[in-house]
Amino acid sequence: MSTRNVIVVGGTGDIGHAVTQKLRAEGLRVLCAANDVHAETADSLYVDVTREDSVVSLFSKAESVLGPLSVLVNCSGFGAFTPVHETSLEDWRKTLDVNLTGTFLCAREAVRRMRATGGGRLIHIGSVSDHLTLPMNGAYAASKHGVRGLTGVLNEEGQAHAIRATLVSLGAVYTSFWKSRPEFSPTDMLSVDDVAQCIWEIATKPLNVRVDEVRLVPPRGVL
Repeated sequence: MSTRNVIVVGGTGDIGHAVTQKLRAEGLRVLCAANDVHAETADSLYVDVTREDSVVSLFSKAESVLGPLSVLVNCSGFGAFTPVHETSLEDWRKTLDVNLTGTFLCAREAVRRMRATGGGRLIHIGSVSDHLTLPMNGAYAASKHGVRGLTGVLNEEGQAHAIRATLVSLGAVYTSFWKSRPEFSPTDMLSVDDVAQCIWEIATKPLNVRVDEVRLVPPRGVL
Protein backbone atom coordinates (compact mmCIF):
# COMPACT_ATOMS: atom_id res chain seq x y z
CA MET A 1 0.00 0.00 0.00
CA SER A 2 1.61 3.27 -1.09
CA THR A 3 -0.72 5.44 1.01
CA ARG A 4 -1.55 4.30 4.51
CA ASN A 5 -4.89 5.52 5.81
CA VAL A 6 -5.33 4.94 9.52
CA ILE A 7 -8.16 5.07 12.05
CA VAL A 8 -7.07 5.38 15.68
CA VAL A 9 -10.03 4.51 17.91
CA GLY A 10 -9.66 6.02 21.35
CA GLY A 11 -7.43 8.61 19.74
CA THR A 12 -7.94 11.30 22.38
CA GLY A 13 -6.68 9.23 25.31
CA ASP A 14 -3.07 9.46 26.44
CA ILE A 15 -1.86 6.51 24.39
CA GLY A 16 -4.21 7.10 21.47
CA HIS A 17 -3.19 10.76 21.20
CA ALA A 18 0.51 9.86 21.18
CA VAL A 19 -0.11 7.24 18.49
CA THR A 20 -2.11 9.69 16.39
CA GLN A 21 0.58 12.37 16.63
CA LYS A 22 3.40 9.94 15.82
CA LEU A 23 1.68 8.47 12.77
CA ARG A 24 0.79 11.91 11.44
CA ALA A 25 4.36 13.11 11.99
CA GLU A 26 5.57 10.16 9.91
CA GLY A 27 3.30 11.09 7.03
CA LEU A 28 0.39 8.69 7.49
CA ARG A 29 -3.18 9.93 7.03
CA VAL A 30 -4.83 9.50 10.41
CA LEU A 31 -8.41 9.88 11.53
CA CYS A 32 -8.89 10.10 15.29
CA ALA A 33 -12.12 8.62 16.68
CA ALA A 34 -13.31 8.90 20.28
CA ASN A 35 -16.39 9.42 22.44
CA ASP A 36 -15.28 12.89 23.53
CA VAL A 37 -15.09 14.38 20.04
CA HIS A 38 -17.75 17.09 20.20
CA ALA A 39 -17.16 18.80 16.86
CA GLU A 40 -16.44 16.44 14.00
CA THR A 41 -13.82 17.45 11.43
CA ALA A 42 -11.94 15.79 8.59
CA ASP A 43 -9.39 14.64 11.19
CA SER A 44 -11.63 13.53 14.05
CA LEU A 45 -14.97 11.77 14.35
CA TYR A 46 -17.22 10.76 17.23
CA VAL A 47 -17.69 7.12 18.14
CA ASP A 48 -19.17 5.20 21.05
CA VAL A 49 -17.52 1.80 20.65
CA THR A 50 -20.17 0.13 22.80
CA ARG A 51 -22.89 0.93 20.25
CA GLU A 52 -23.01 -0.95 16.98
CA ASP A 53 -24.77 1.85 15.10
CA SER A 54 -22.13 4.35 16.18
CA VAL A 55 -19.26 2.13 15.04
CA VAL A 56 -20.92 1.41 11.68
CA SER A 57 -21.47 5.14 11.20
CA LEU A 58 -17.83 5.90 12.02
CA PHE A 59 -16.49 3.53 9.40
CA SER A 60 -18.92 4.75 6.76
CA LYS A 61 -17.89 8.36 7.39
CA ALA A 62 -14.21 7.46 7.56
CA GLU A 63 -14.40 5.74 4.19
CA SER A 64 -15.55 8.96 2.55
CA VAL A 65 -12.92 11.03 4.37
CA LEU A 66 -9.89 8.75 4.11
CA GLY A 67 -10.58 6.40 1.26
CA PRO A 68 -9.54 2.73 1.59
CA LEU A 69 -8.55 1.82 5.14
CA SER A 70 -5.02 0.51 5.61
CA VAL A 71 -4.63 0.31 9.39
CA LEU A 72 -6.97 0.20 12.38
CA VAL A 73 -5.50 0.90 15.83
CA ASN A 74 -7.82 0.04 18.72
CA CYS A 75 -6.79 2.10 21.76
CA SER A 76 -10.12 2.46 23.57
CA GLY A 77 -9.99 1.19 27.11
CA PHE A 78 -11.70 1.15 30.48
CA GLY A 79 -10.69 -0.48 33.73
CA ALA A 80 -12.35 -1.14 37.07
CA PHE A 81 -9.60 -2.44 39.34
CA THR A 82 -11.30 -4.05 42.30
CA PRO A 83 -11.39 -7.54 43.81
CA VAL A 84 -13.90 -9.77 42.05
CA HIS A 85 -16.17 -9.89 45.11
CA GLU A 86 -16.37 -6.08 45.09
CA THR A 87 -16.86 -5.65 41.34
CA SER A 88 -20.29 -4.35 40.38
CA LEU A 89 -22.15 -5.77 37.41
CA GLU A 90 -22.17 -2.26 35.95
CA ASP A 91 -18.36 -2.04 36.03
CA TRP A 92 -18.03 -5.60 34.72
CA ARG A 93 -20.29 -4.88 31.76
CA LYS A 94 -18.71 -1.52 30.97
CA THR A 95 -15.21 -3.01 31.00
CA LEU A 96 -16.17 -5.81 28.62
CA ASP A 97 -18.31 -3.53 26.45
CA VAL A 98 -15.51 -1.01 25.89
CA ASN A 99 -12.47 -3.28 25.80
CA LEU A 100 -13.82 -6.39 24.10
CA THR A 101 -17.10 -5.63 22.34
CA GLY A 102 -15.73 -2.30 21.13
CA THR A 103 -12.65 -4.00 19.71
CA PHE A 104 -14.85 -6.63 18.04
CA LEU A 105 -17.17 -4.08 16.43
CA CYS A 106 -14.34 -1.91 15.11
CA ALA A 107 -12.35 -4.90 13.85
CA ARG A 108 -15.41 -6.35 12.15
CA GLU A 109 -16.11 -3.15 10.24
CA ALA A 110 -12.44 -2.78 9.31
CA VAL A 111 -12.18 -6.36 8.06
CA ARG A 112 -15.29 -6.00 5.91
CA ARG A 113 -13.59 -3.13 4.10
CA MET A 114 -10.08 -4.57 4.00
CA ARG A 115 -11.31 -7.78 2.37
CA ALA A 116 -12.54 -5.68 -0.54
CA THR A 117 -9.44 -3.50 -0.87
CA GLY A 118 -6.50 -5.88 -0.68
CA GLY A 119 -5.82 -6.22 3.02
CA GLY A 120 -4.59 -4.14 5.92
CA ARG A 121 -3.51 -4.21 9.55
CA LEU A 122 -5.44 -4.43 12.80
CA ILE A 123 -3.47 -3.36 15.87
CA HIS A 124 -5.08 -4.04 19.24
CA ILE A 125 -3.80 -2.70 22.55
CA GLY A 126 -3.54 -5.52 25.04
CA SER A 127 -2.11 -5.77 28.54
CA VAL A 128 0.10 -7.98 30.65
CA SER A 129 -3.23 -8.92 32.24
CA ASP A 130 -3.97 -10.94 29.10
CA HIS A 131 -1.27 -13.48 29.97
CA LEU A 132 -0.42 -12.92 33.65
CA THR A 133 -2.66 -13.49 36.67
CA LEU A 134 -2.87 -10.25 38.63
CA PRO A 135 -5.15 -9.48 41.59
CA MET A 136 -7.66 -6.62 41.31
CA ASN A 137 -7.91 -7.26 37.56
CA GLY A 138 -10.92 -9.57 37.24
CA ALA A 139 -13.02 -7.64 34.73
CA TYR A 140 -10.03 -6.06 33.01
CA ALA A 141 -8.19 -9.37 32.62
CA ALA A 142 -11.31 -11.08 31.30
CA SER A 143 -11.71 -8.37 28.66
CA LYS A 144 -8.06 -8.47 27.64
CA HIS A 145 -8.00 -12.27 27.45
CA GLY A 146 -10.93 -11.88 25.08
CA VAL A 147 -9.03 -9.37 22.96
CA ARG A 148 -6.10 -11.80 22.79
CA GLY A 149 -8.35 -14.60 21.55
CA LEU A 150 -10.16 -12.36 19.08
CA THR A 151 -6.90 -11.05 17.64
CA GLY A 152 -5.63 -14.56 17.01
CA VAL A 153 -8.82 -15.57 15.23
CA LEU A 154 -8.75 -12.42 13.09
CA ASN A 155 -5.20 -13.23 12.06
CA GLU A 156 -6.14 -16.71 10.90
CA GLU A 157 -9.35 -15.65 9.17
CA GLY A 158 -7.54 -12.77 7.48
CA GLN A 159 -4.58 -14.78 6.24
CA ALA A 160 -5.95 -15.37 2.74
CA HIS A 161 -6.95 -11.71 2.42
CA ALA A 162 -3.65 -10.10 3.54
CA ILE A 163 -5.27 -8.89 6.76
CA ARG A 164 -2.77 -9.00 9.62
CA ALA A 165 -3.76 -8.63 13.27
CA THR A 166 -1.32 -7.72 16.03
CA LEU A 167 -1.75 -7.78 19.79
CA VAL A 168 0.44 -5.18 21.51
CA SER A 169 0.54 -6.36 25.11
CA LEU A 170 1.58 -3.49 27.36
CA GLY A 171 3.12 -3.34 30.78
CA ALA A 172 2.73 -0.20 32.88
CA VAL A 173 2.56 2.96 30.77
CA TYR A 174 2.78 6.34 32.49
CA THR A 175 -0.50 8.09 31.71
CA SER A 176 -2.77 10.51 33.59
CA PHE A 177 -4.10 7.46 35.49
CA TRP A 178 -0.87 7.39 37.50
CA LYS A 179 -0.50 11.10 38.25
CA SER A 180 -2.54 10.88 41.43
CA ARG A 181 -0.32 8.05 42.70
CA PRO A 182 3.08 9.60 43.51
CA GLU A 183 4.41 6.30 44.85
CA PHE A 184 4.79 5.20 41.22
CA SER A 185 7.57 6.86 39.25
CA PRO A 186 7.36 7.60 35.50
CA THR A 187 10.93 6.34 35.20
CA ASP A 188 9.74 2.85 36.17
CA MET A 189 7.19 2.76 33.35
CA LEU A 190 6.94 2.95 29.60
CA SER A 191 6.13 6.32 28.10
CA VAL A 192 3.27 6.87 25.68
CA ASP A 193 5.92 7.72 23.10
CA ASP A 194 7.44 4.25 23.54
CA VAL A 195 4.07 2.78 22.66
CA ALA A 196 3.55 5.14 19.73
CA GLN A 197 6.94 4.20 18.27
CA CYS A 198 6.03 0.52 18.47
CA ILE A 199 2.65 1.07 16.80
CA TRP A 200 4.27 3.06 13.99
CA GLU A 201 6.79 0.28 13.32
CA ILE A 202 3.99 -2.28 13.04
CA ALA A 203 1.68 -0.05 11.00
CA THR A 204 4.30 0.58 8.33
CA LYS A 205 5.46 -2.98 7.78
CA PRO A 206 4.59 -4.55 4.42
CA LEU A 207 1.67 -6.96 4.47
CA ASN A 208 3.88 -9.93 3.62
CA VAL A 209 5.08 -9.67 7.25
CA ARG A 210 2.90 -10.93 10.11
CA VAL A 211 3.47 -9.48 13.57
CA ASP A 212 1.25 -11.63 15.73
CA GLU A 213 2.20 -10.20 19.10
CA VAL A 214 4.50 -7.65 20.72
CA ARG A 215 5.04 -7.56 24.48
CA LEU A 216 6.19 -4.10 25.49
CA VAL A 217 7.19 -3.80 29.14
CA PRO A 218 9.39 -1.47 31.21
CA PRO A 219 12.79 -2.71 32.42
CA ARG A 220 11.41 -3.71 35.82
CA GLY A 221 8.72 -5.83 34.21
CA VAL A 222 5.42 -5.92 36.09
CA LEU A 223 5.23 -3.23 38.78
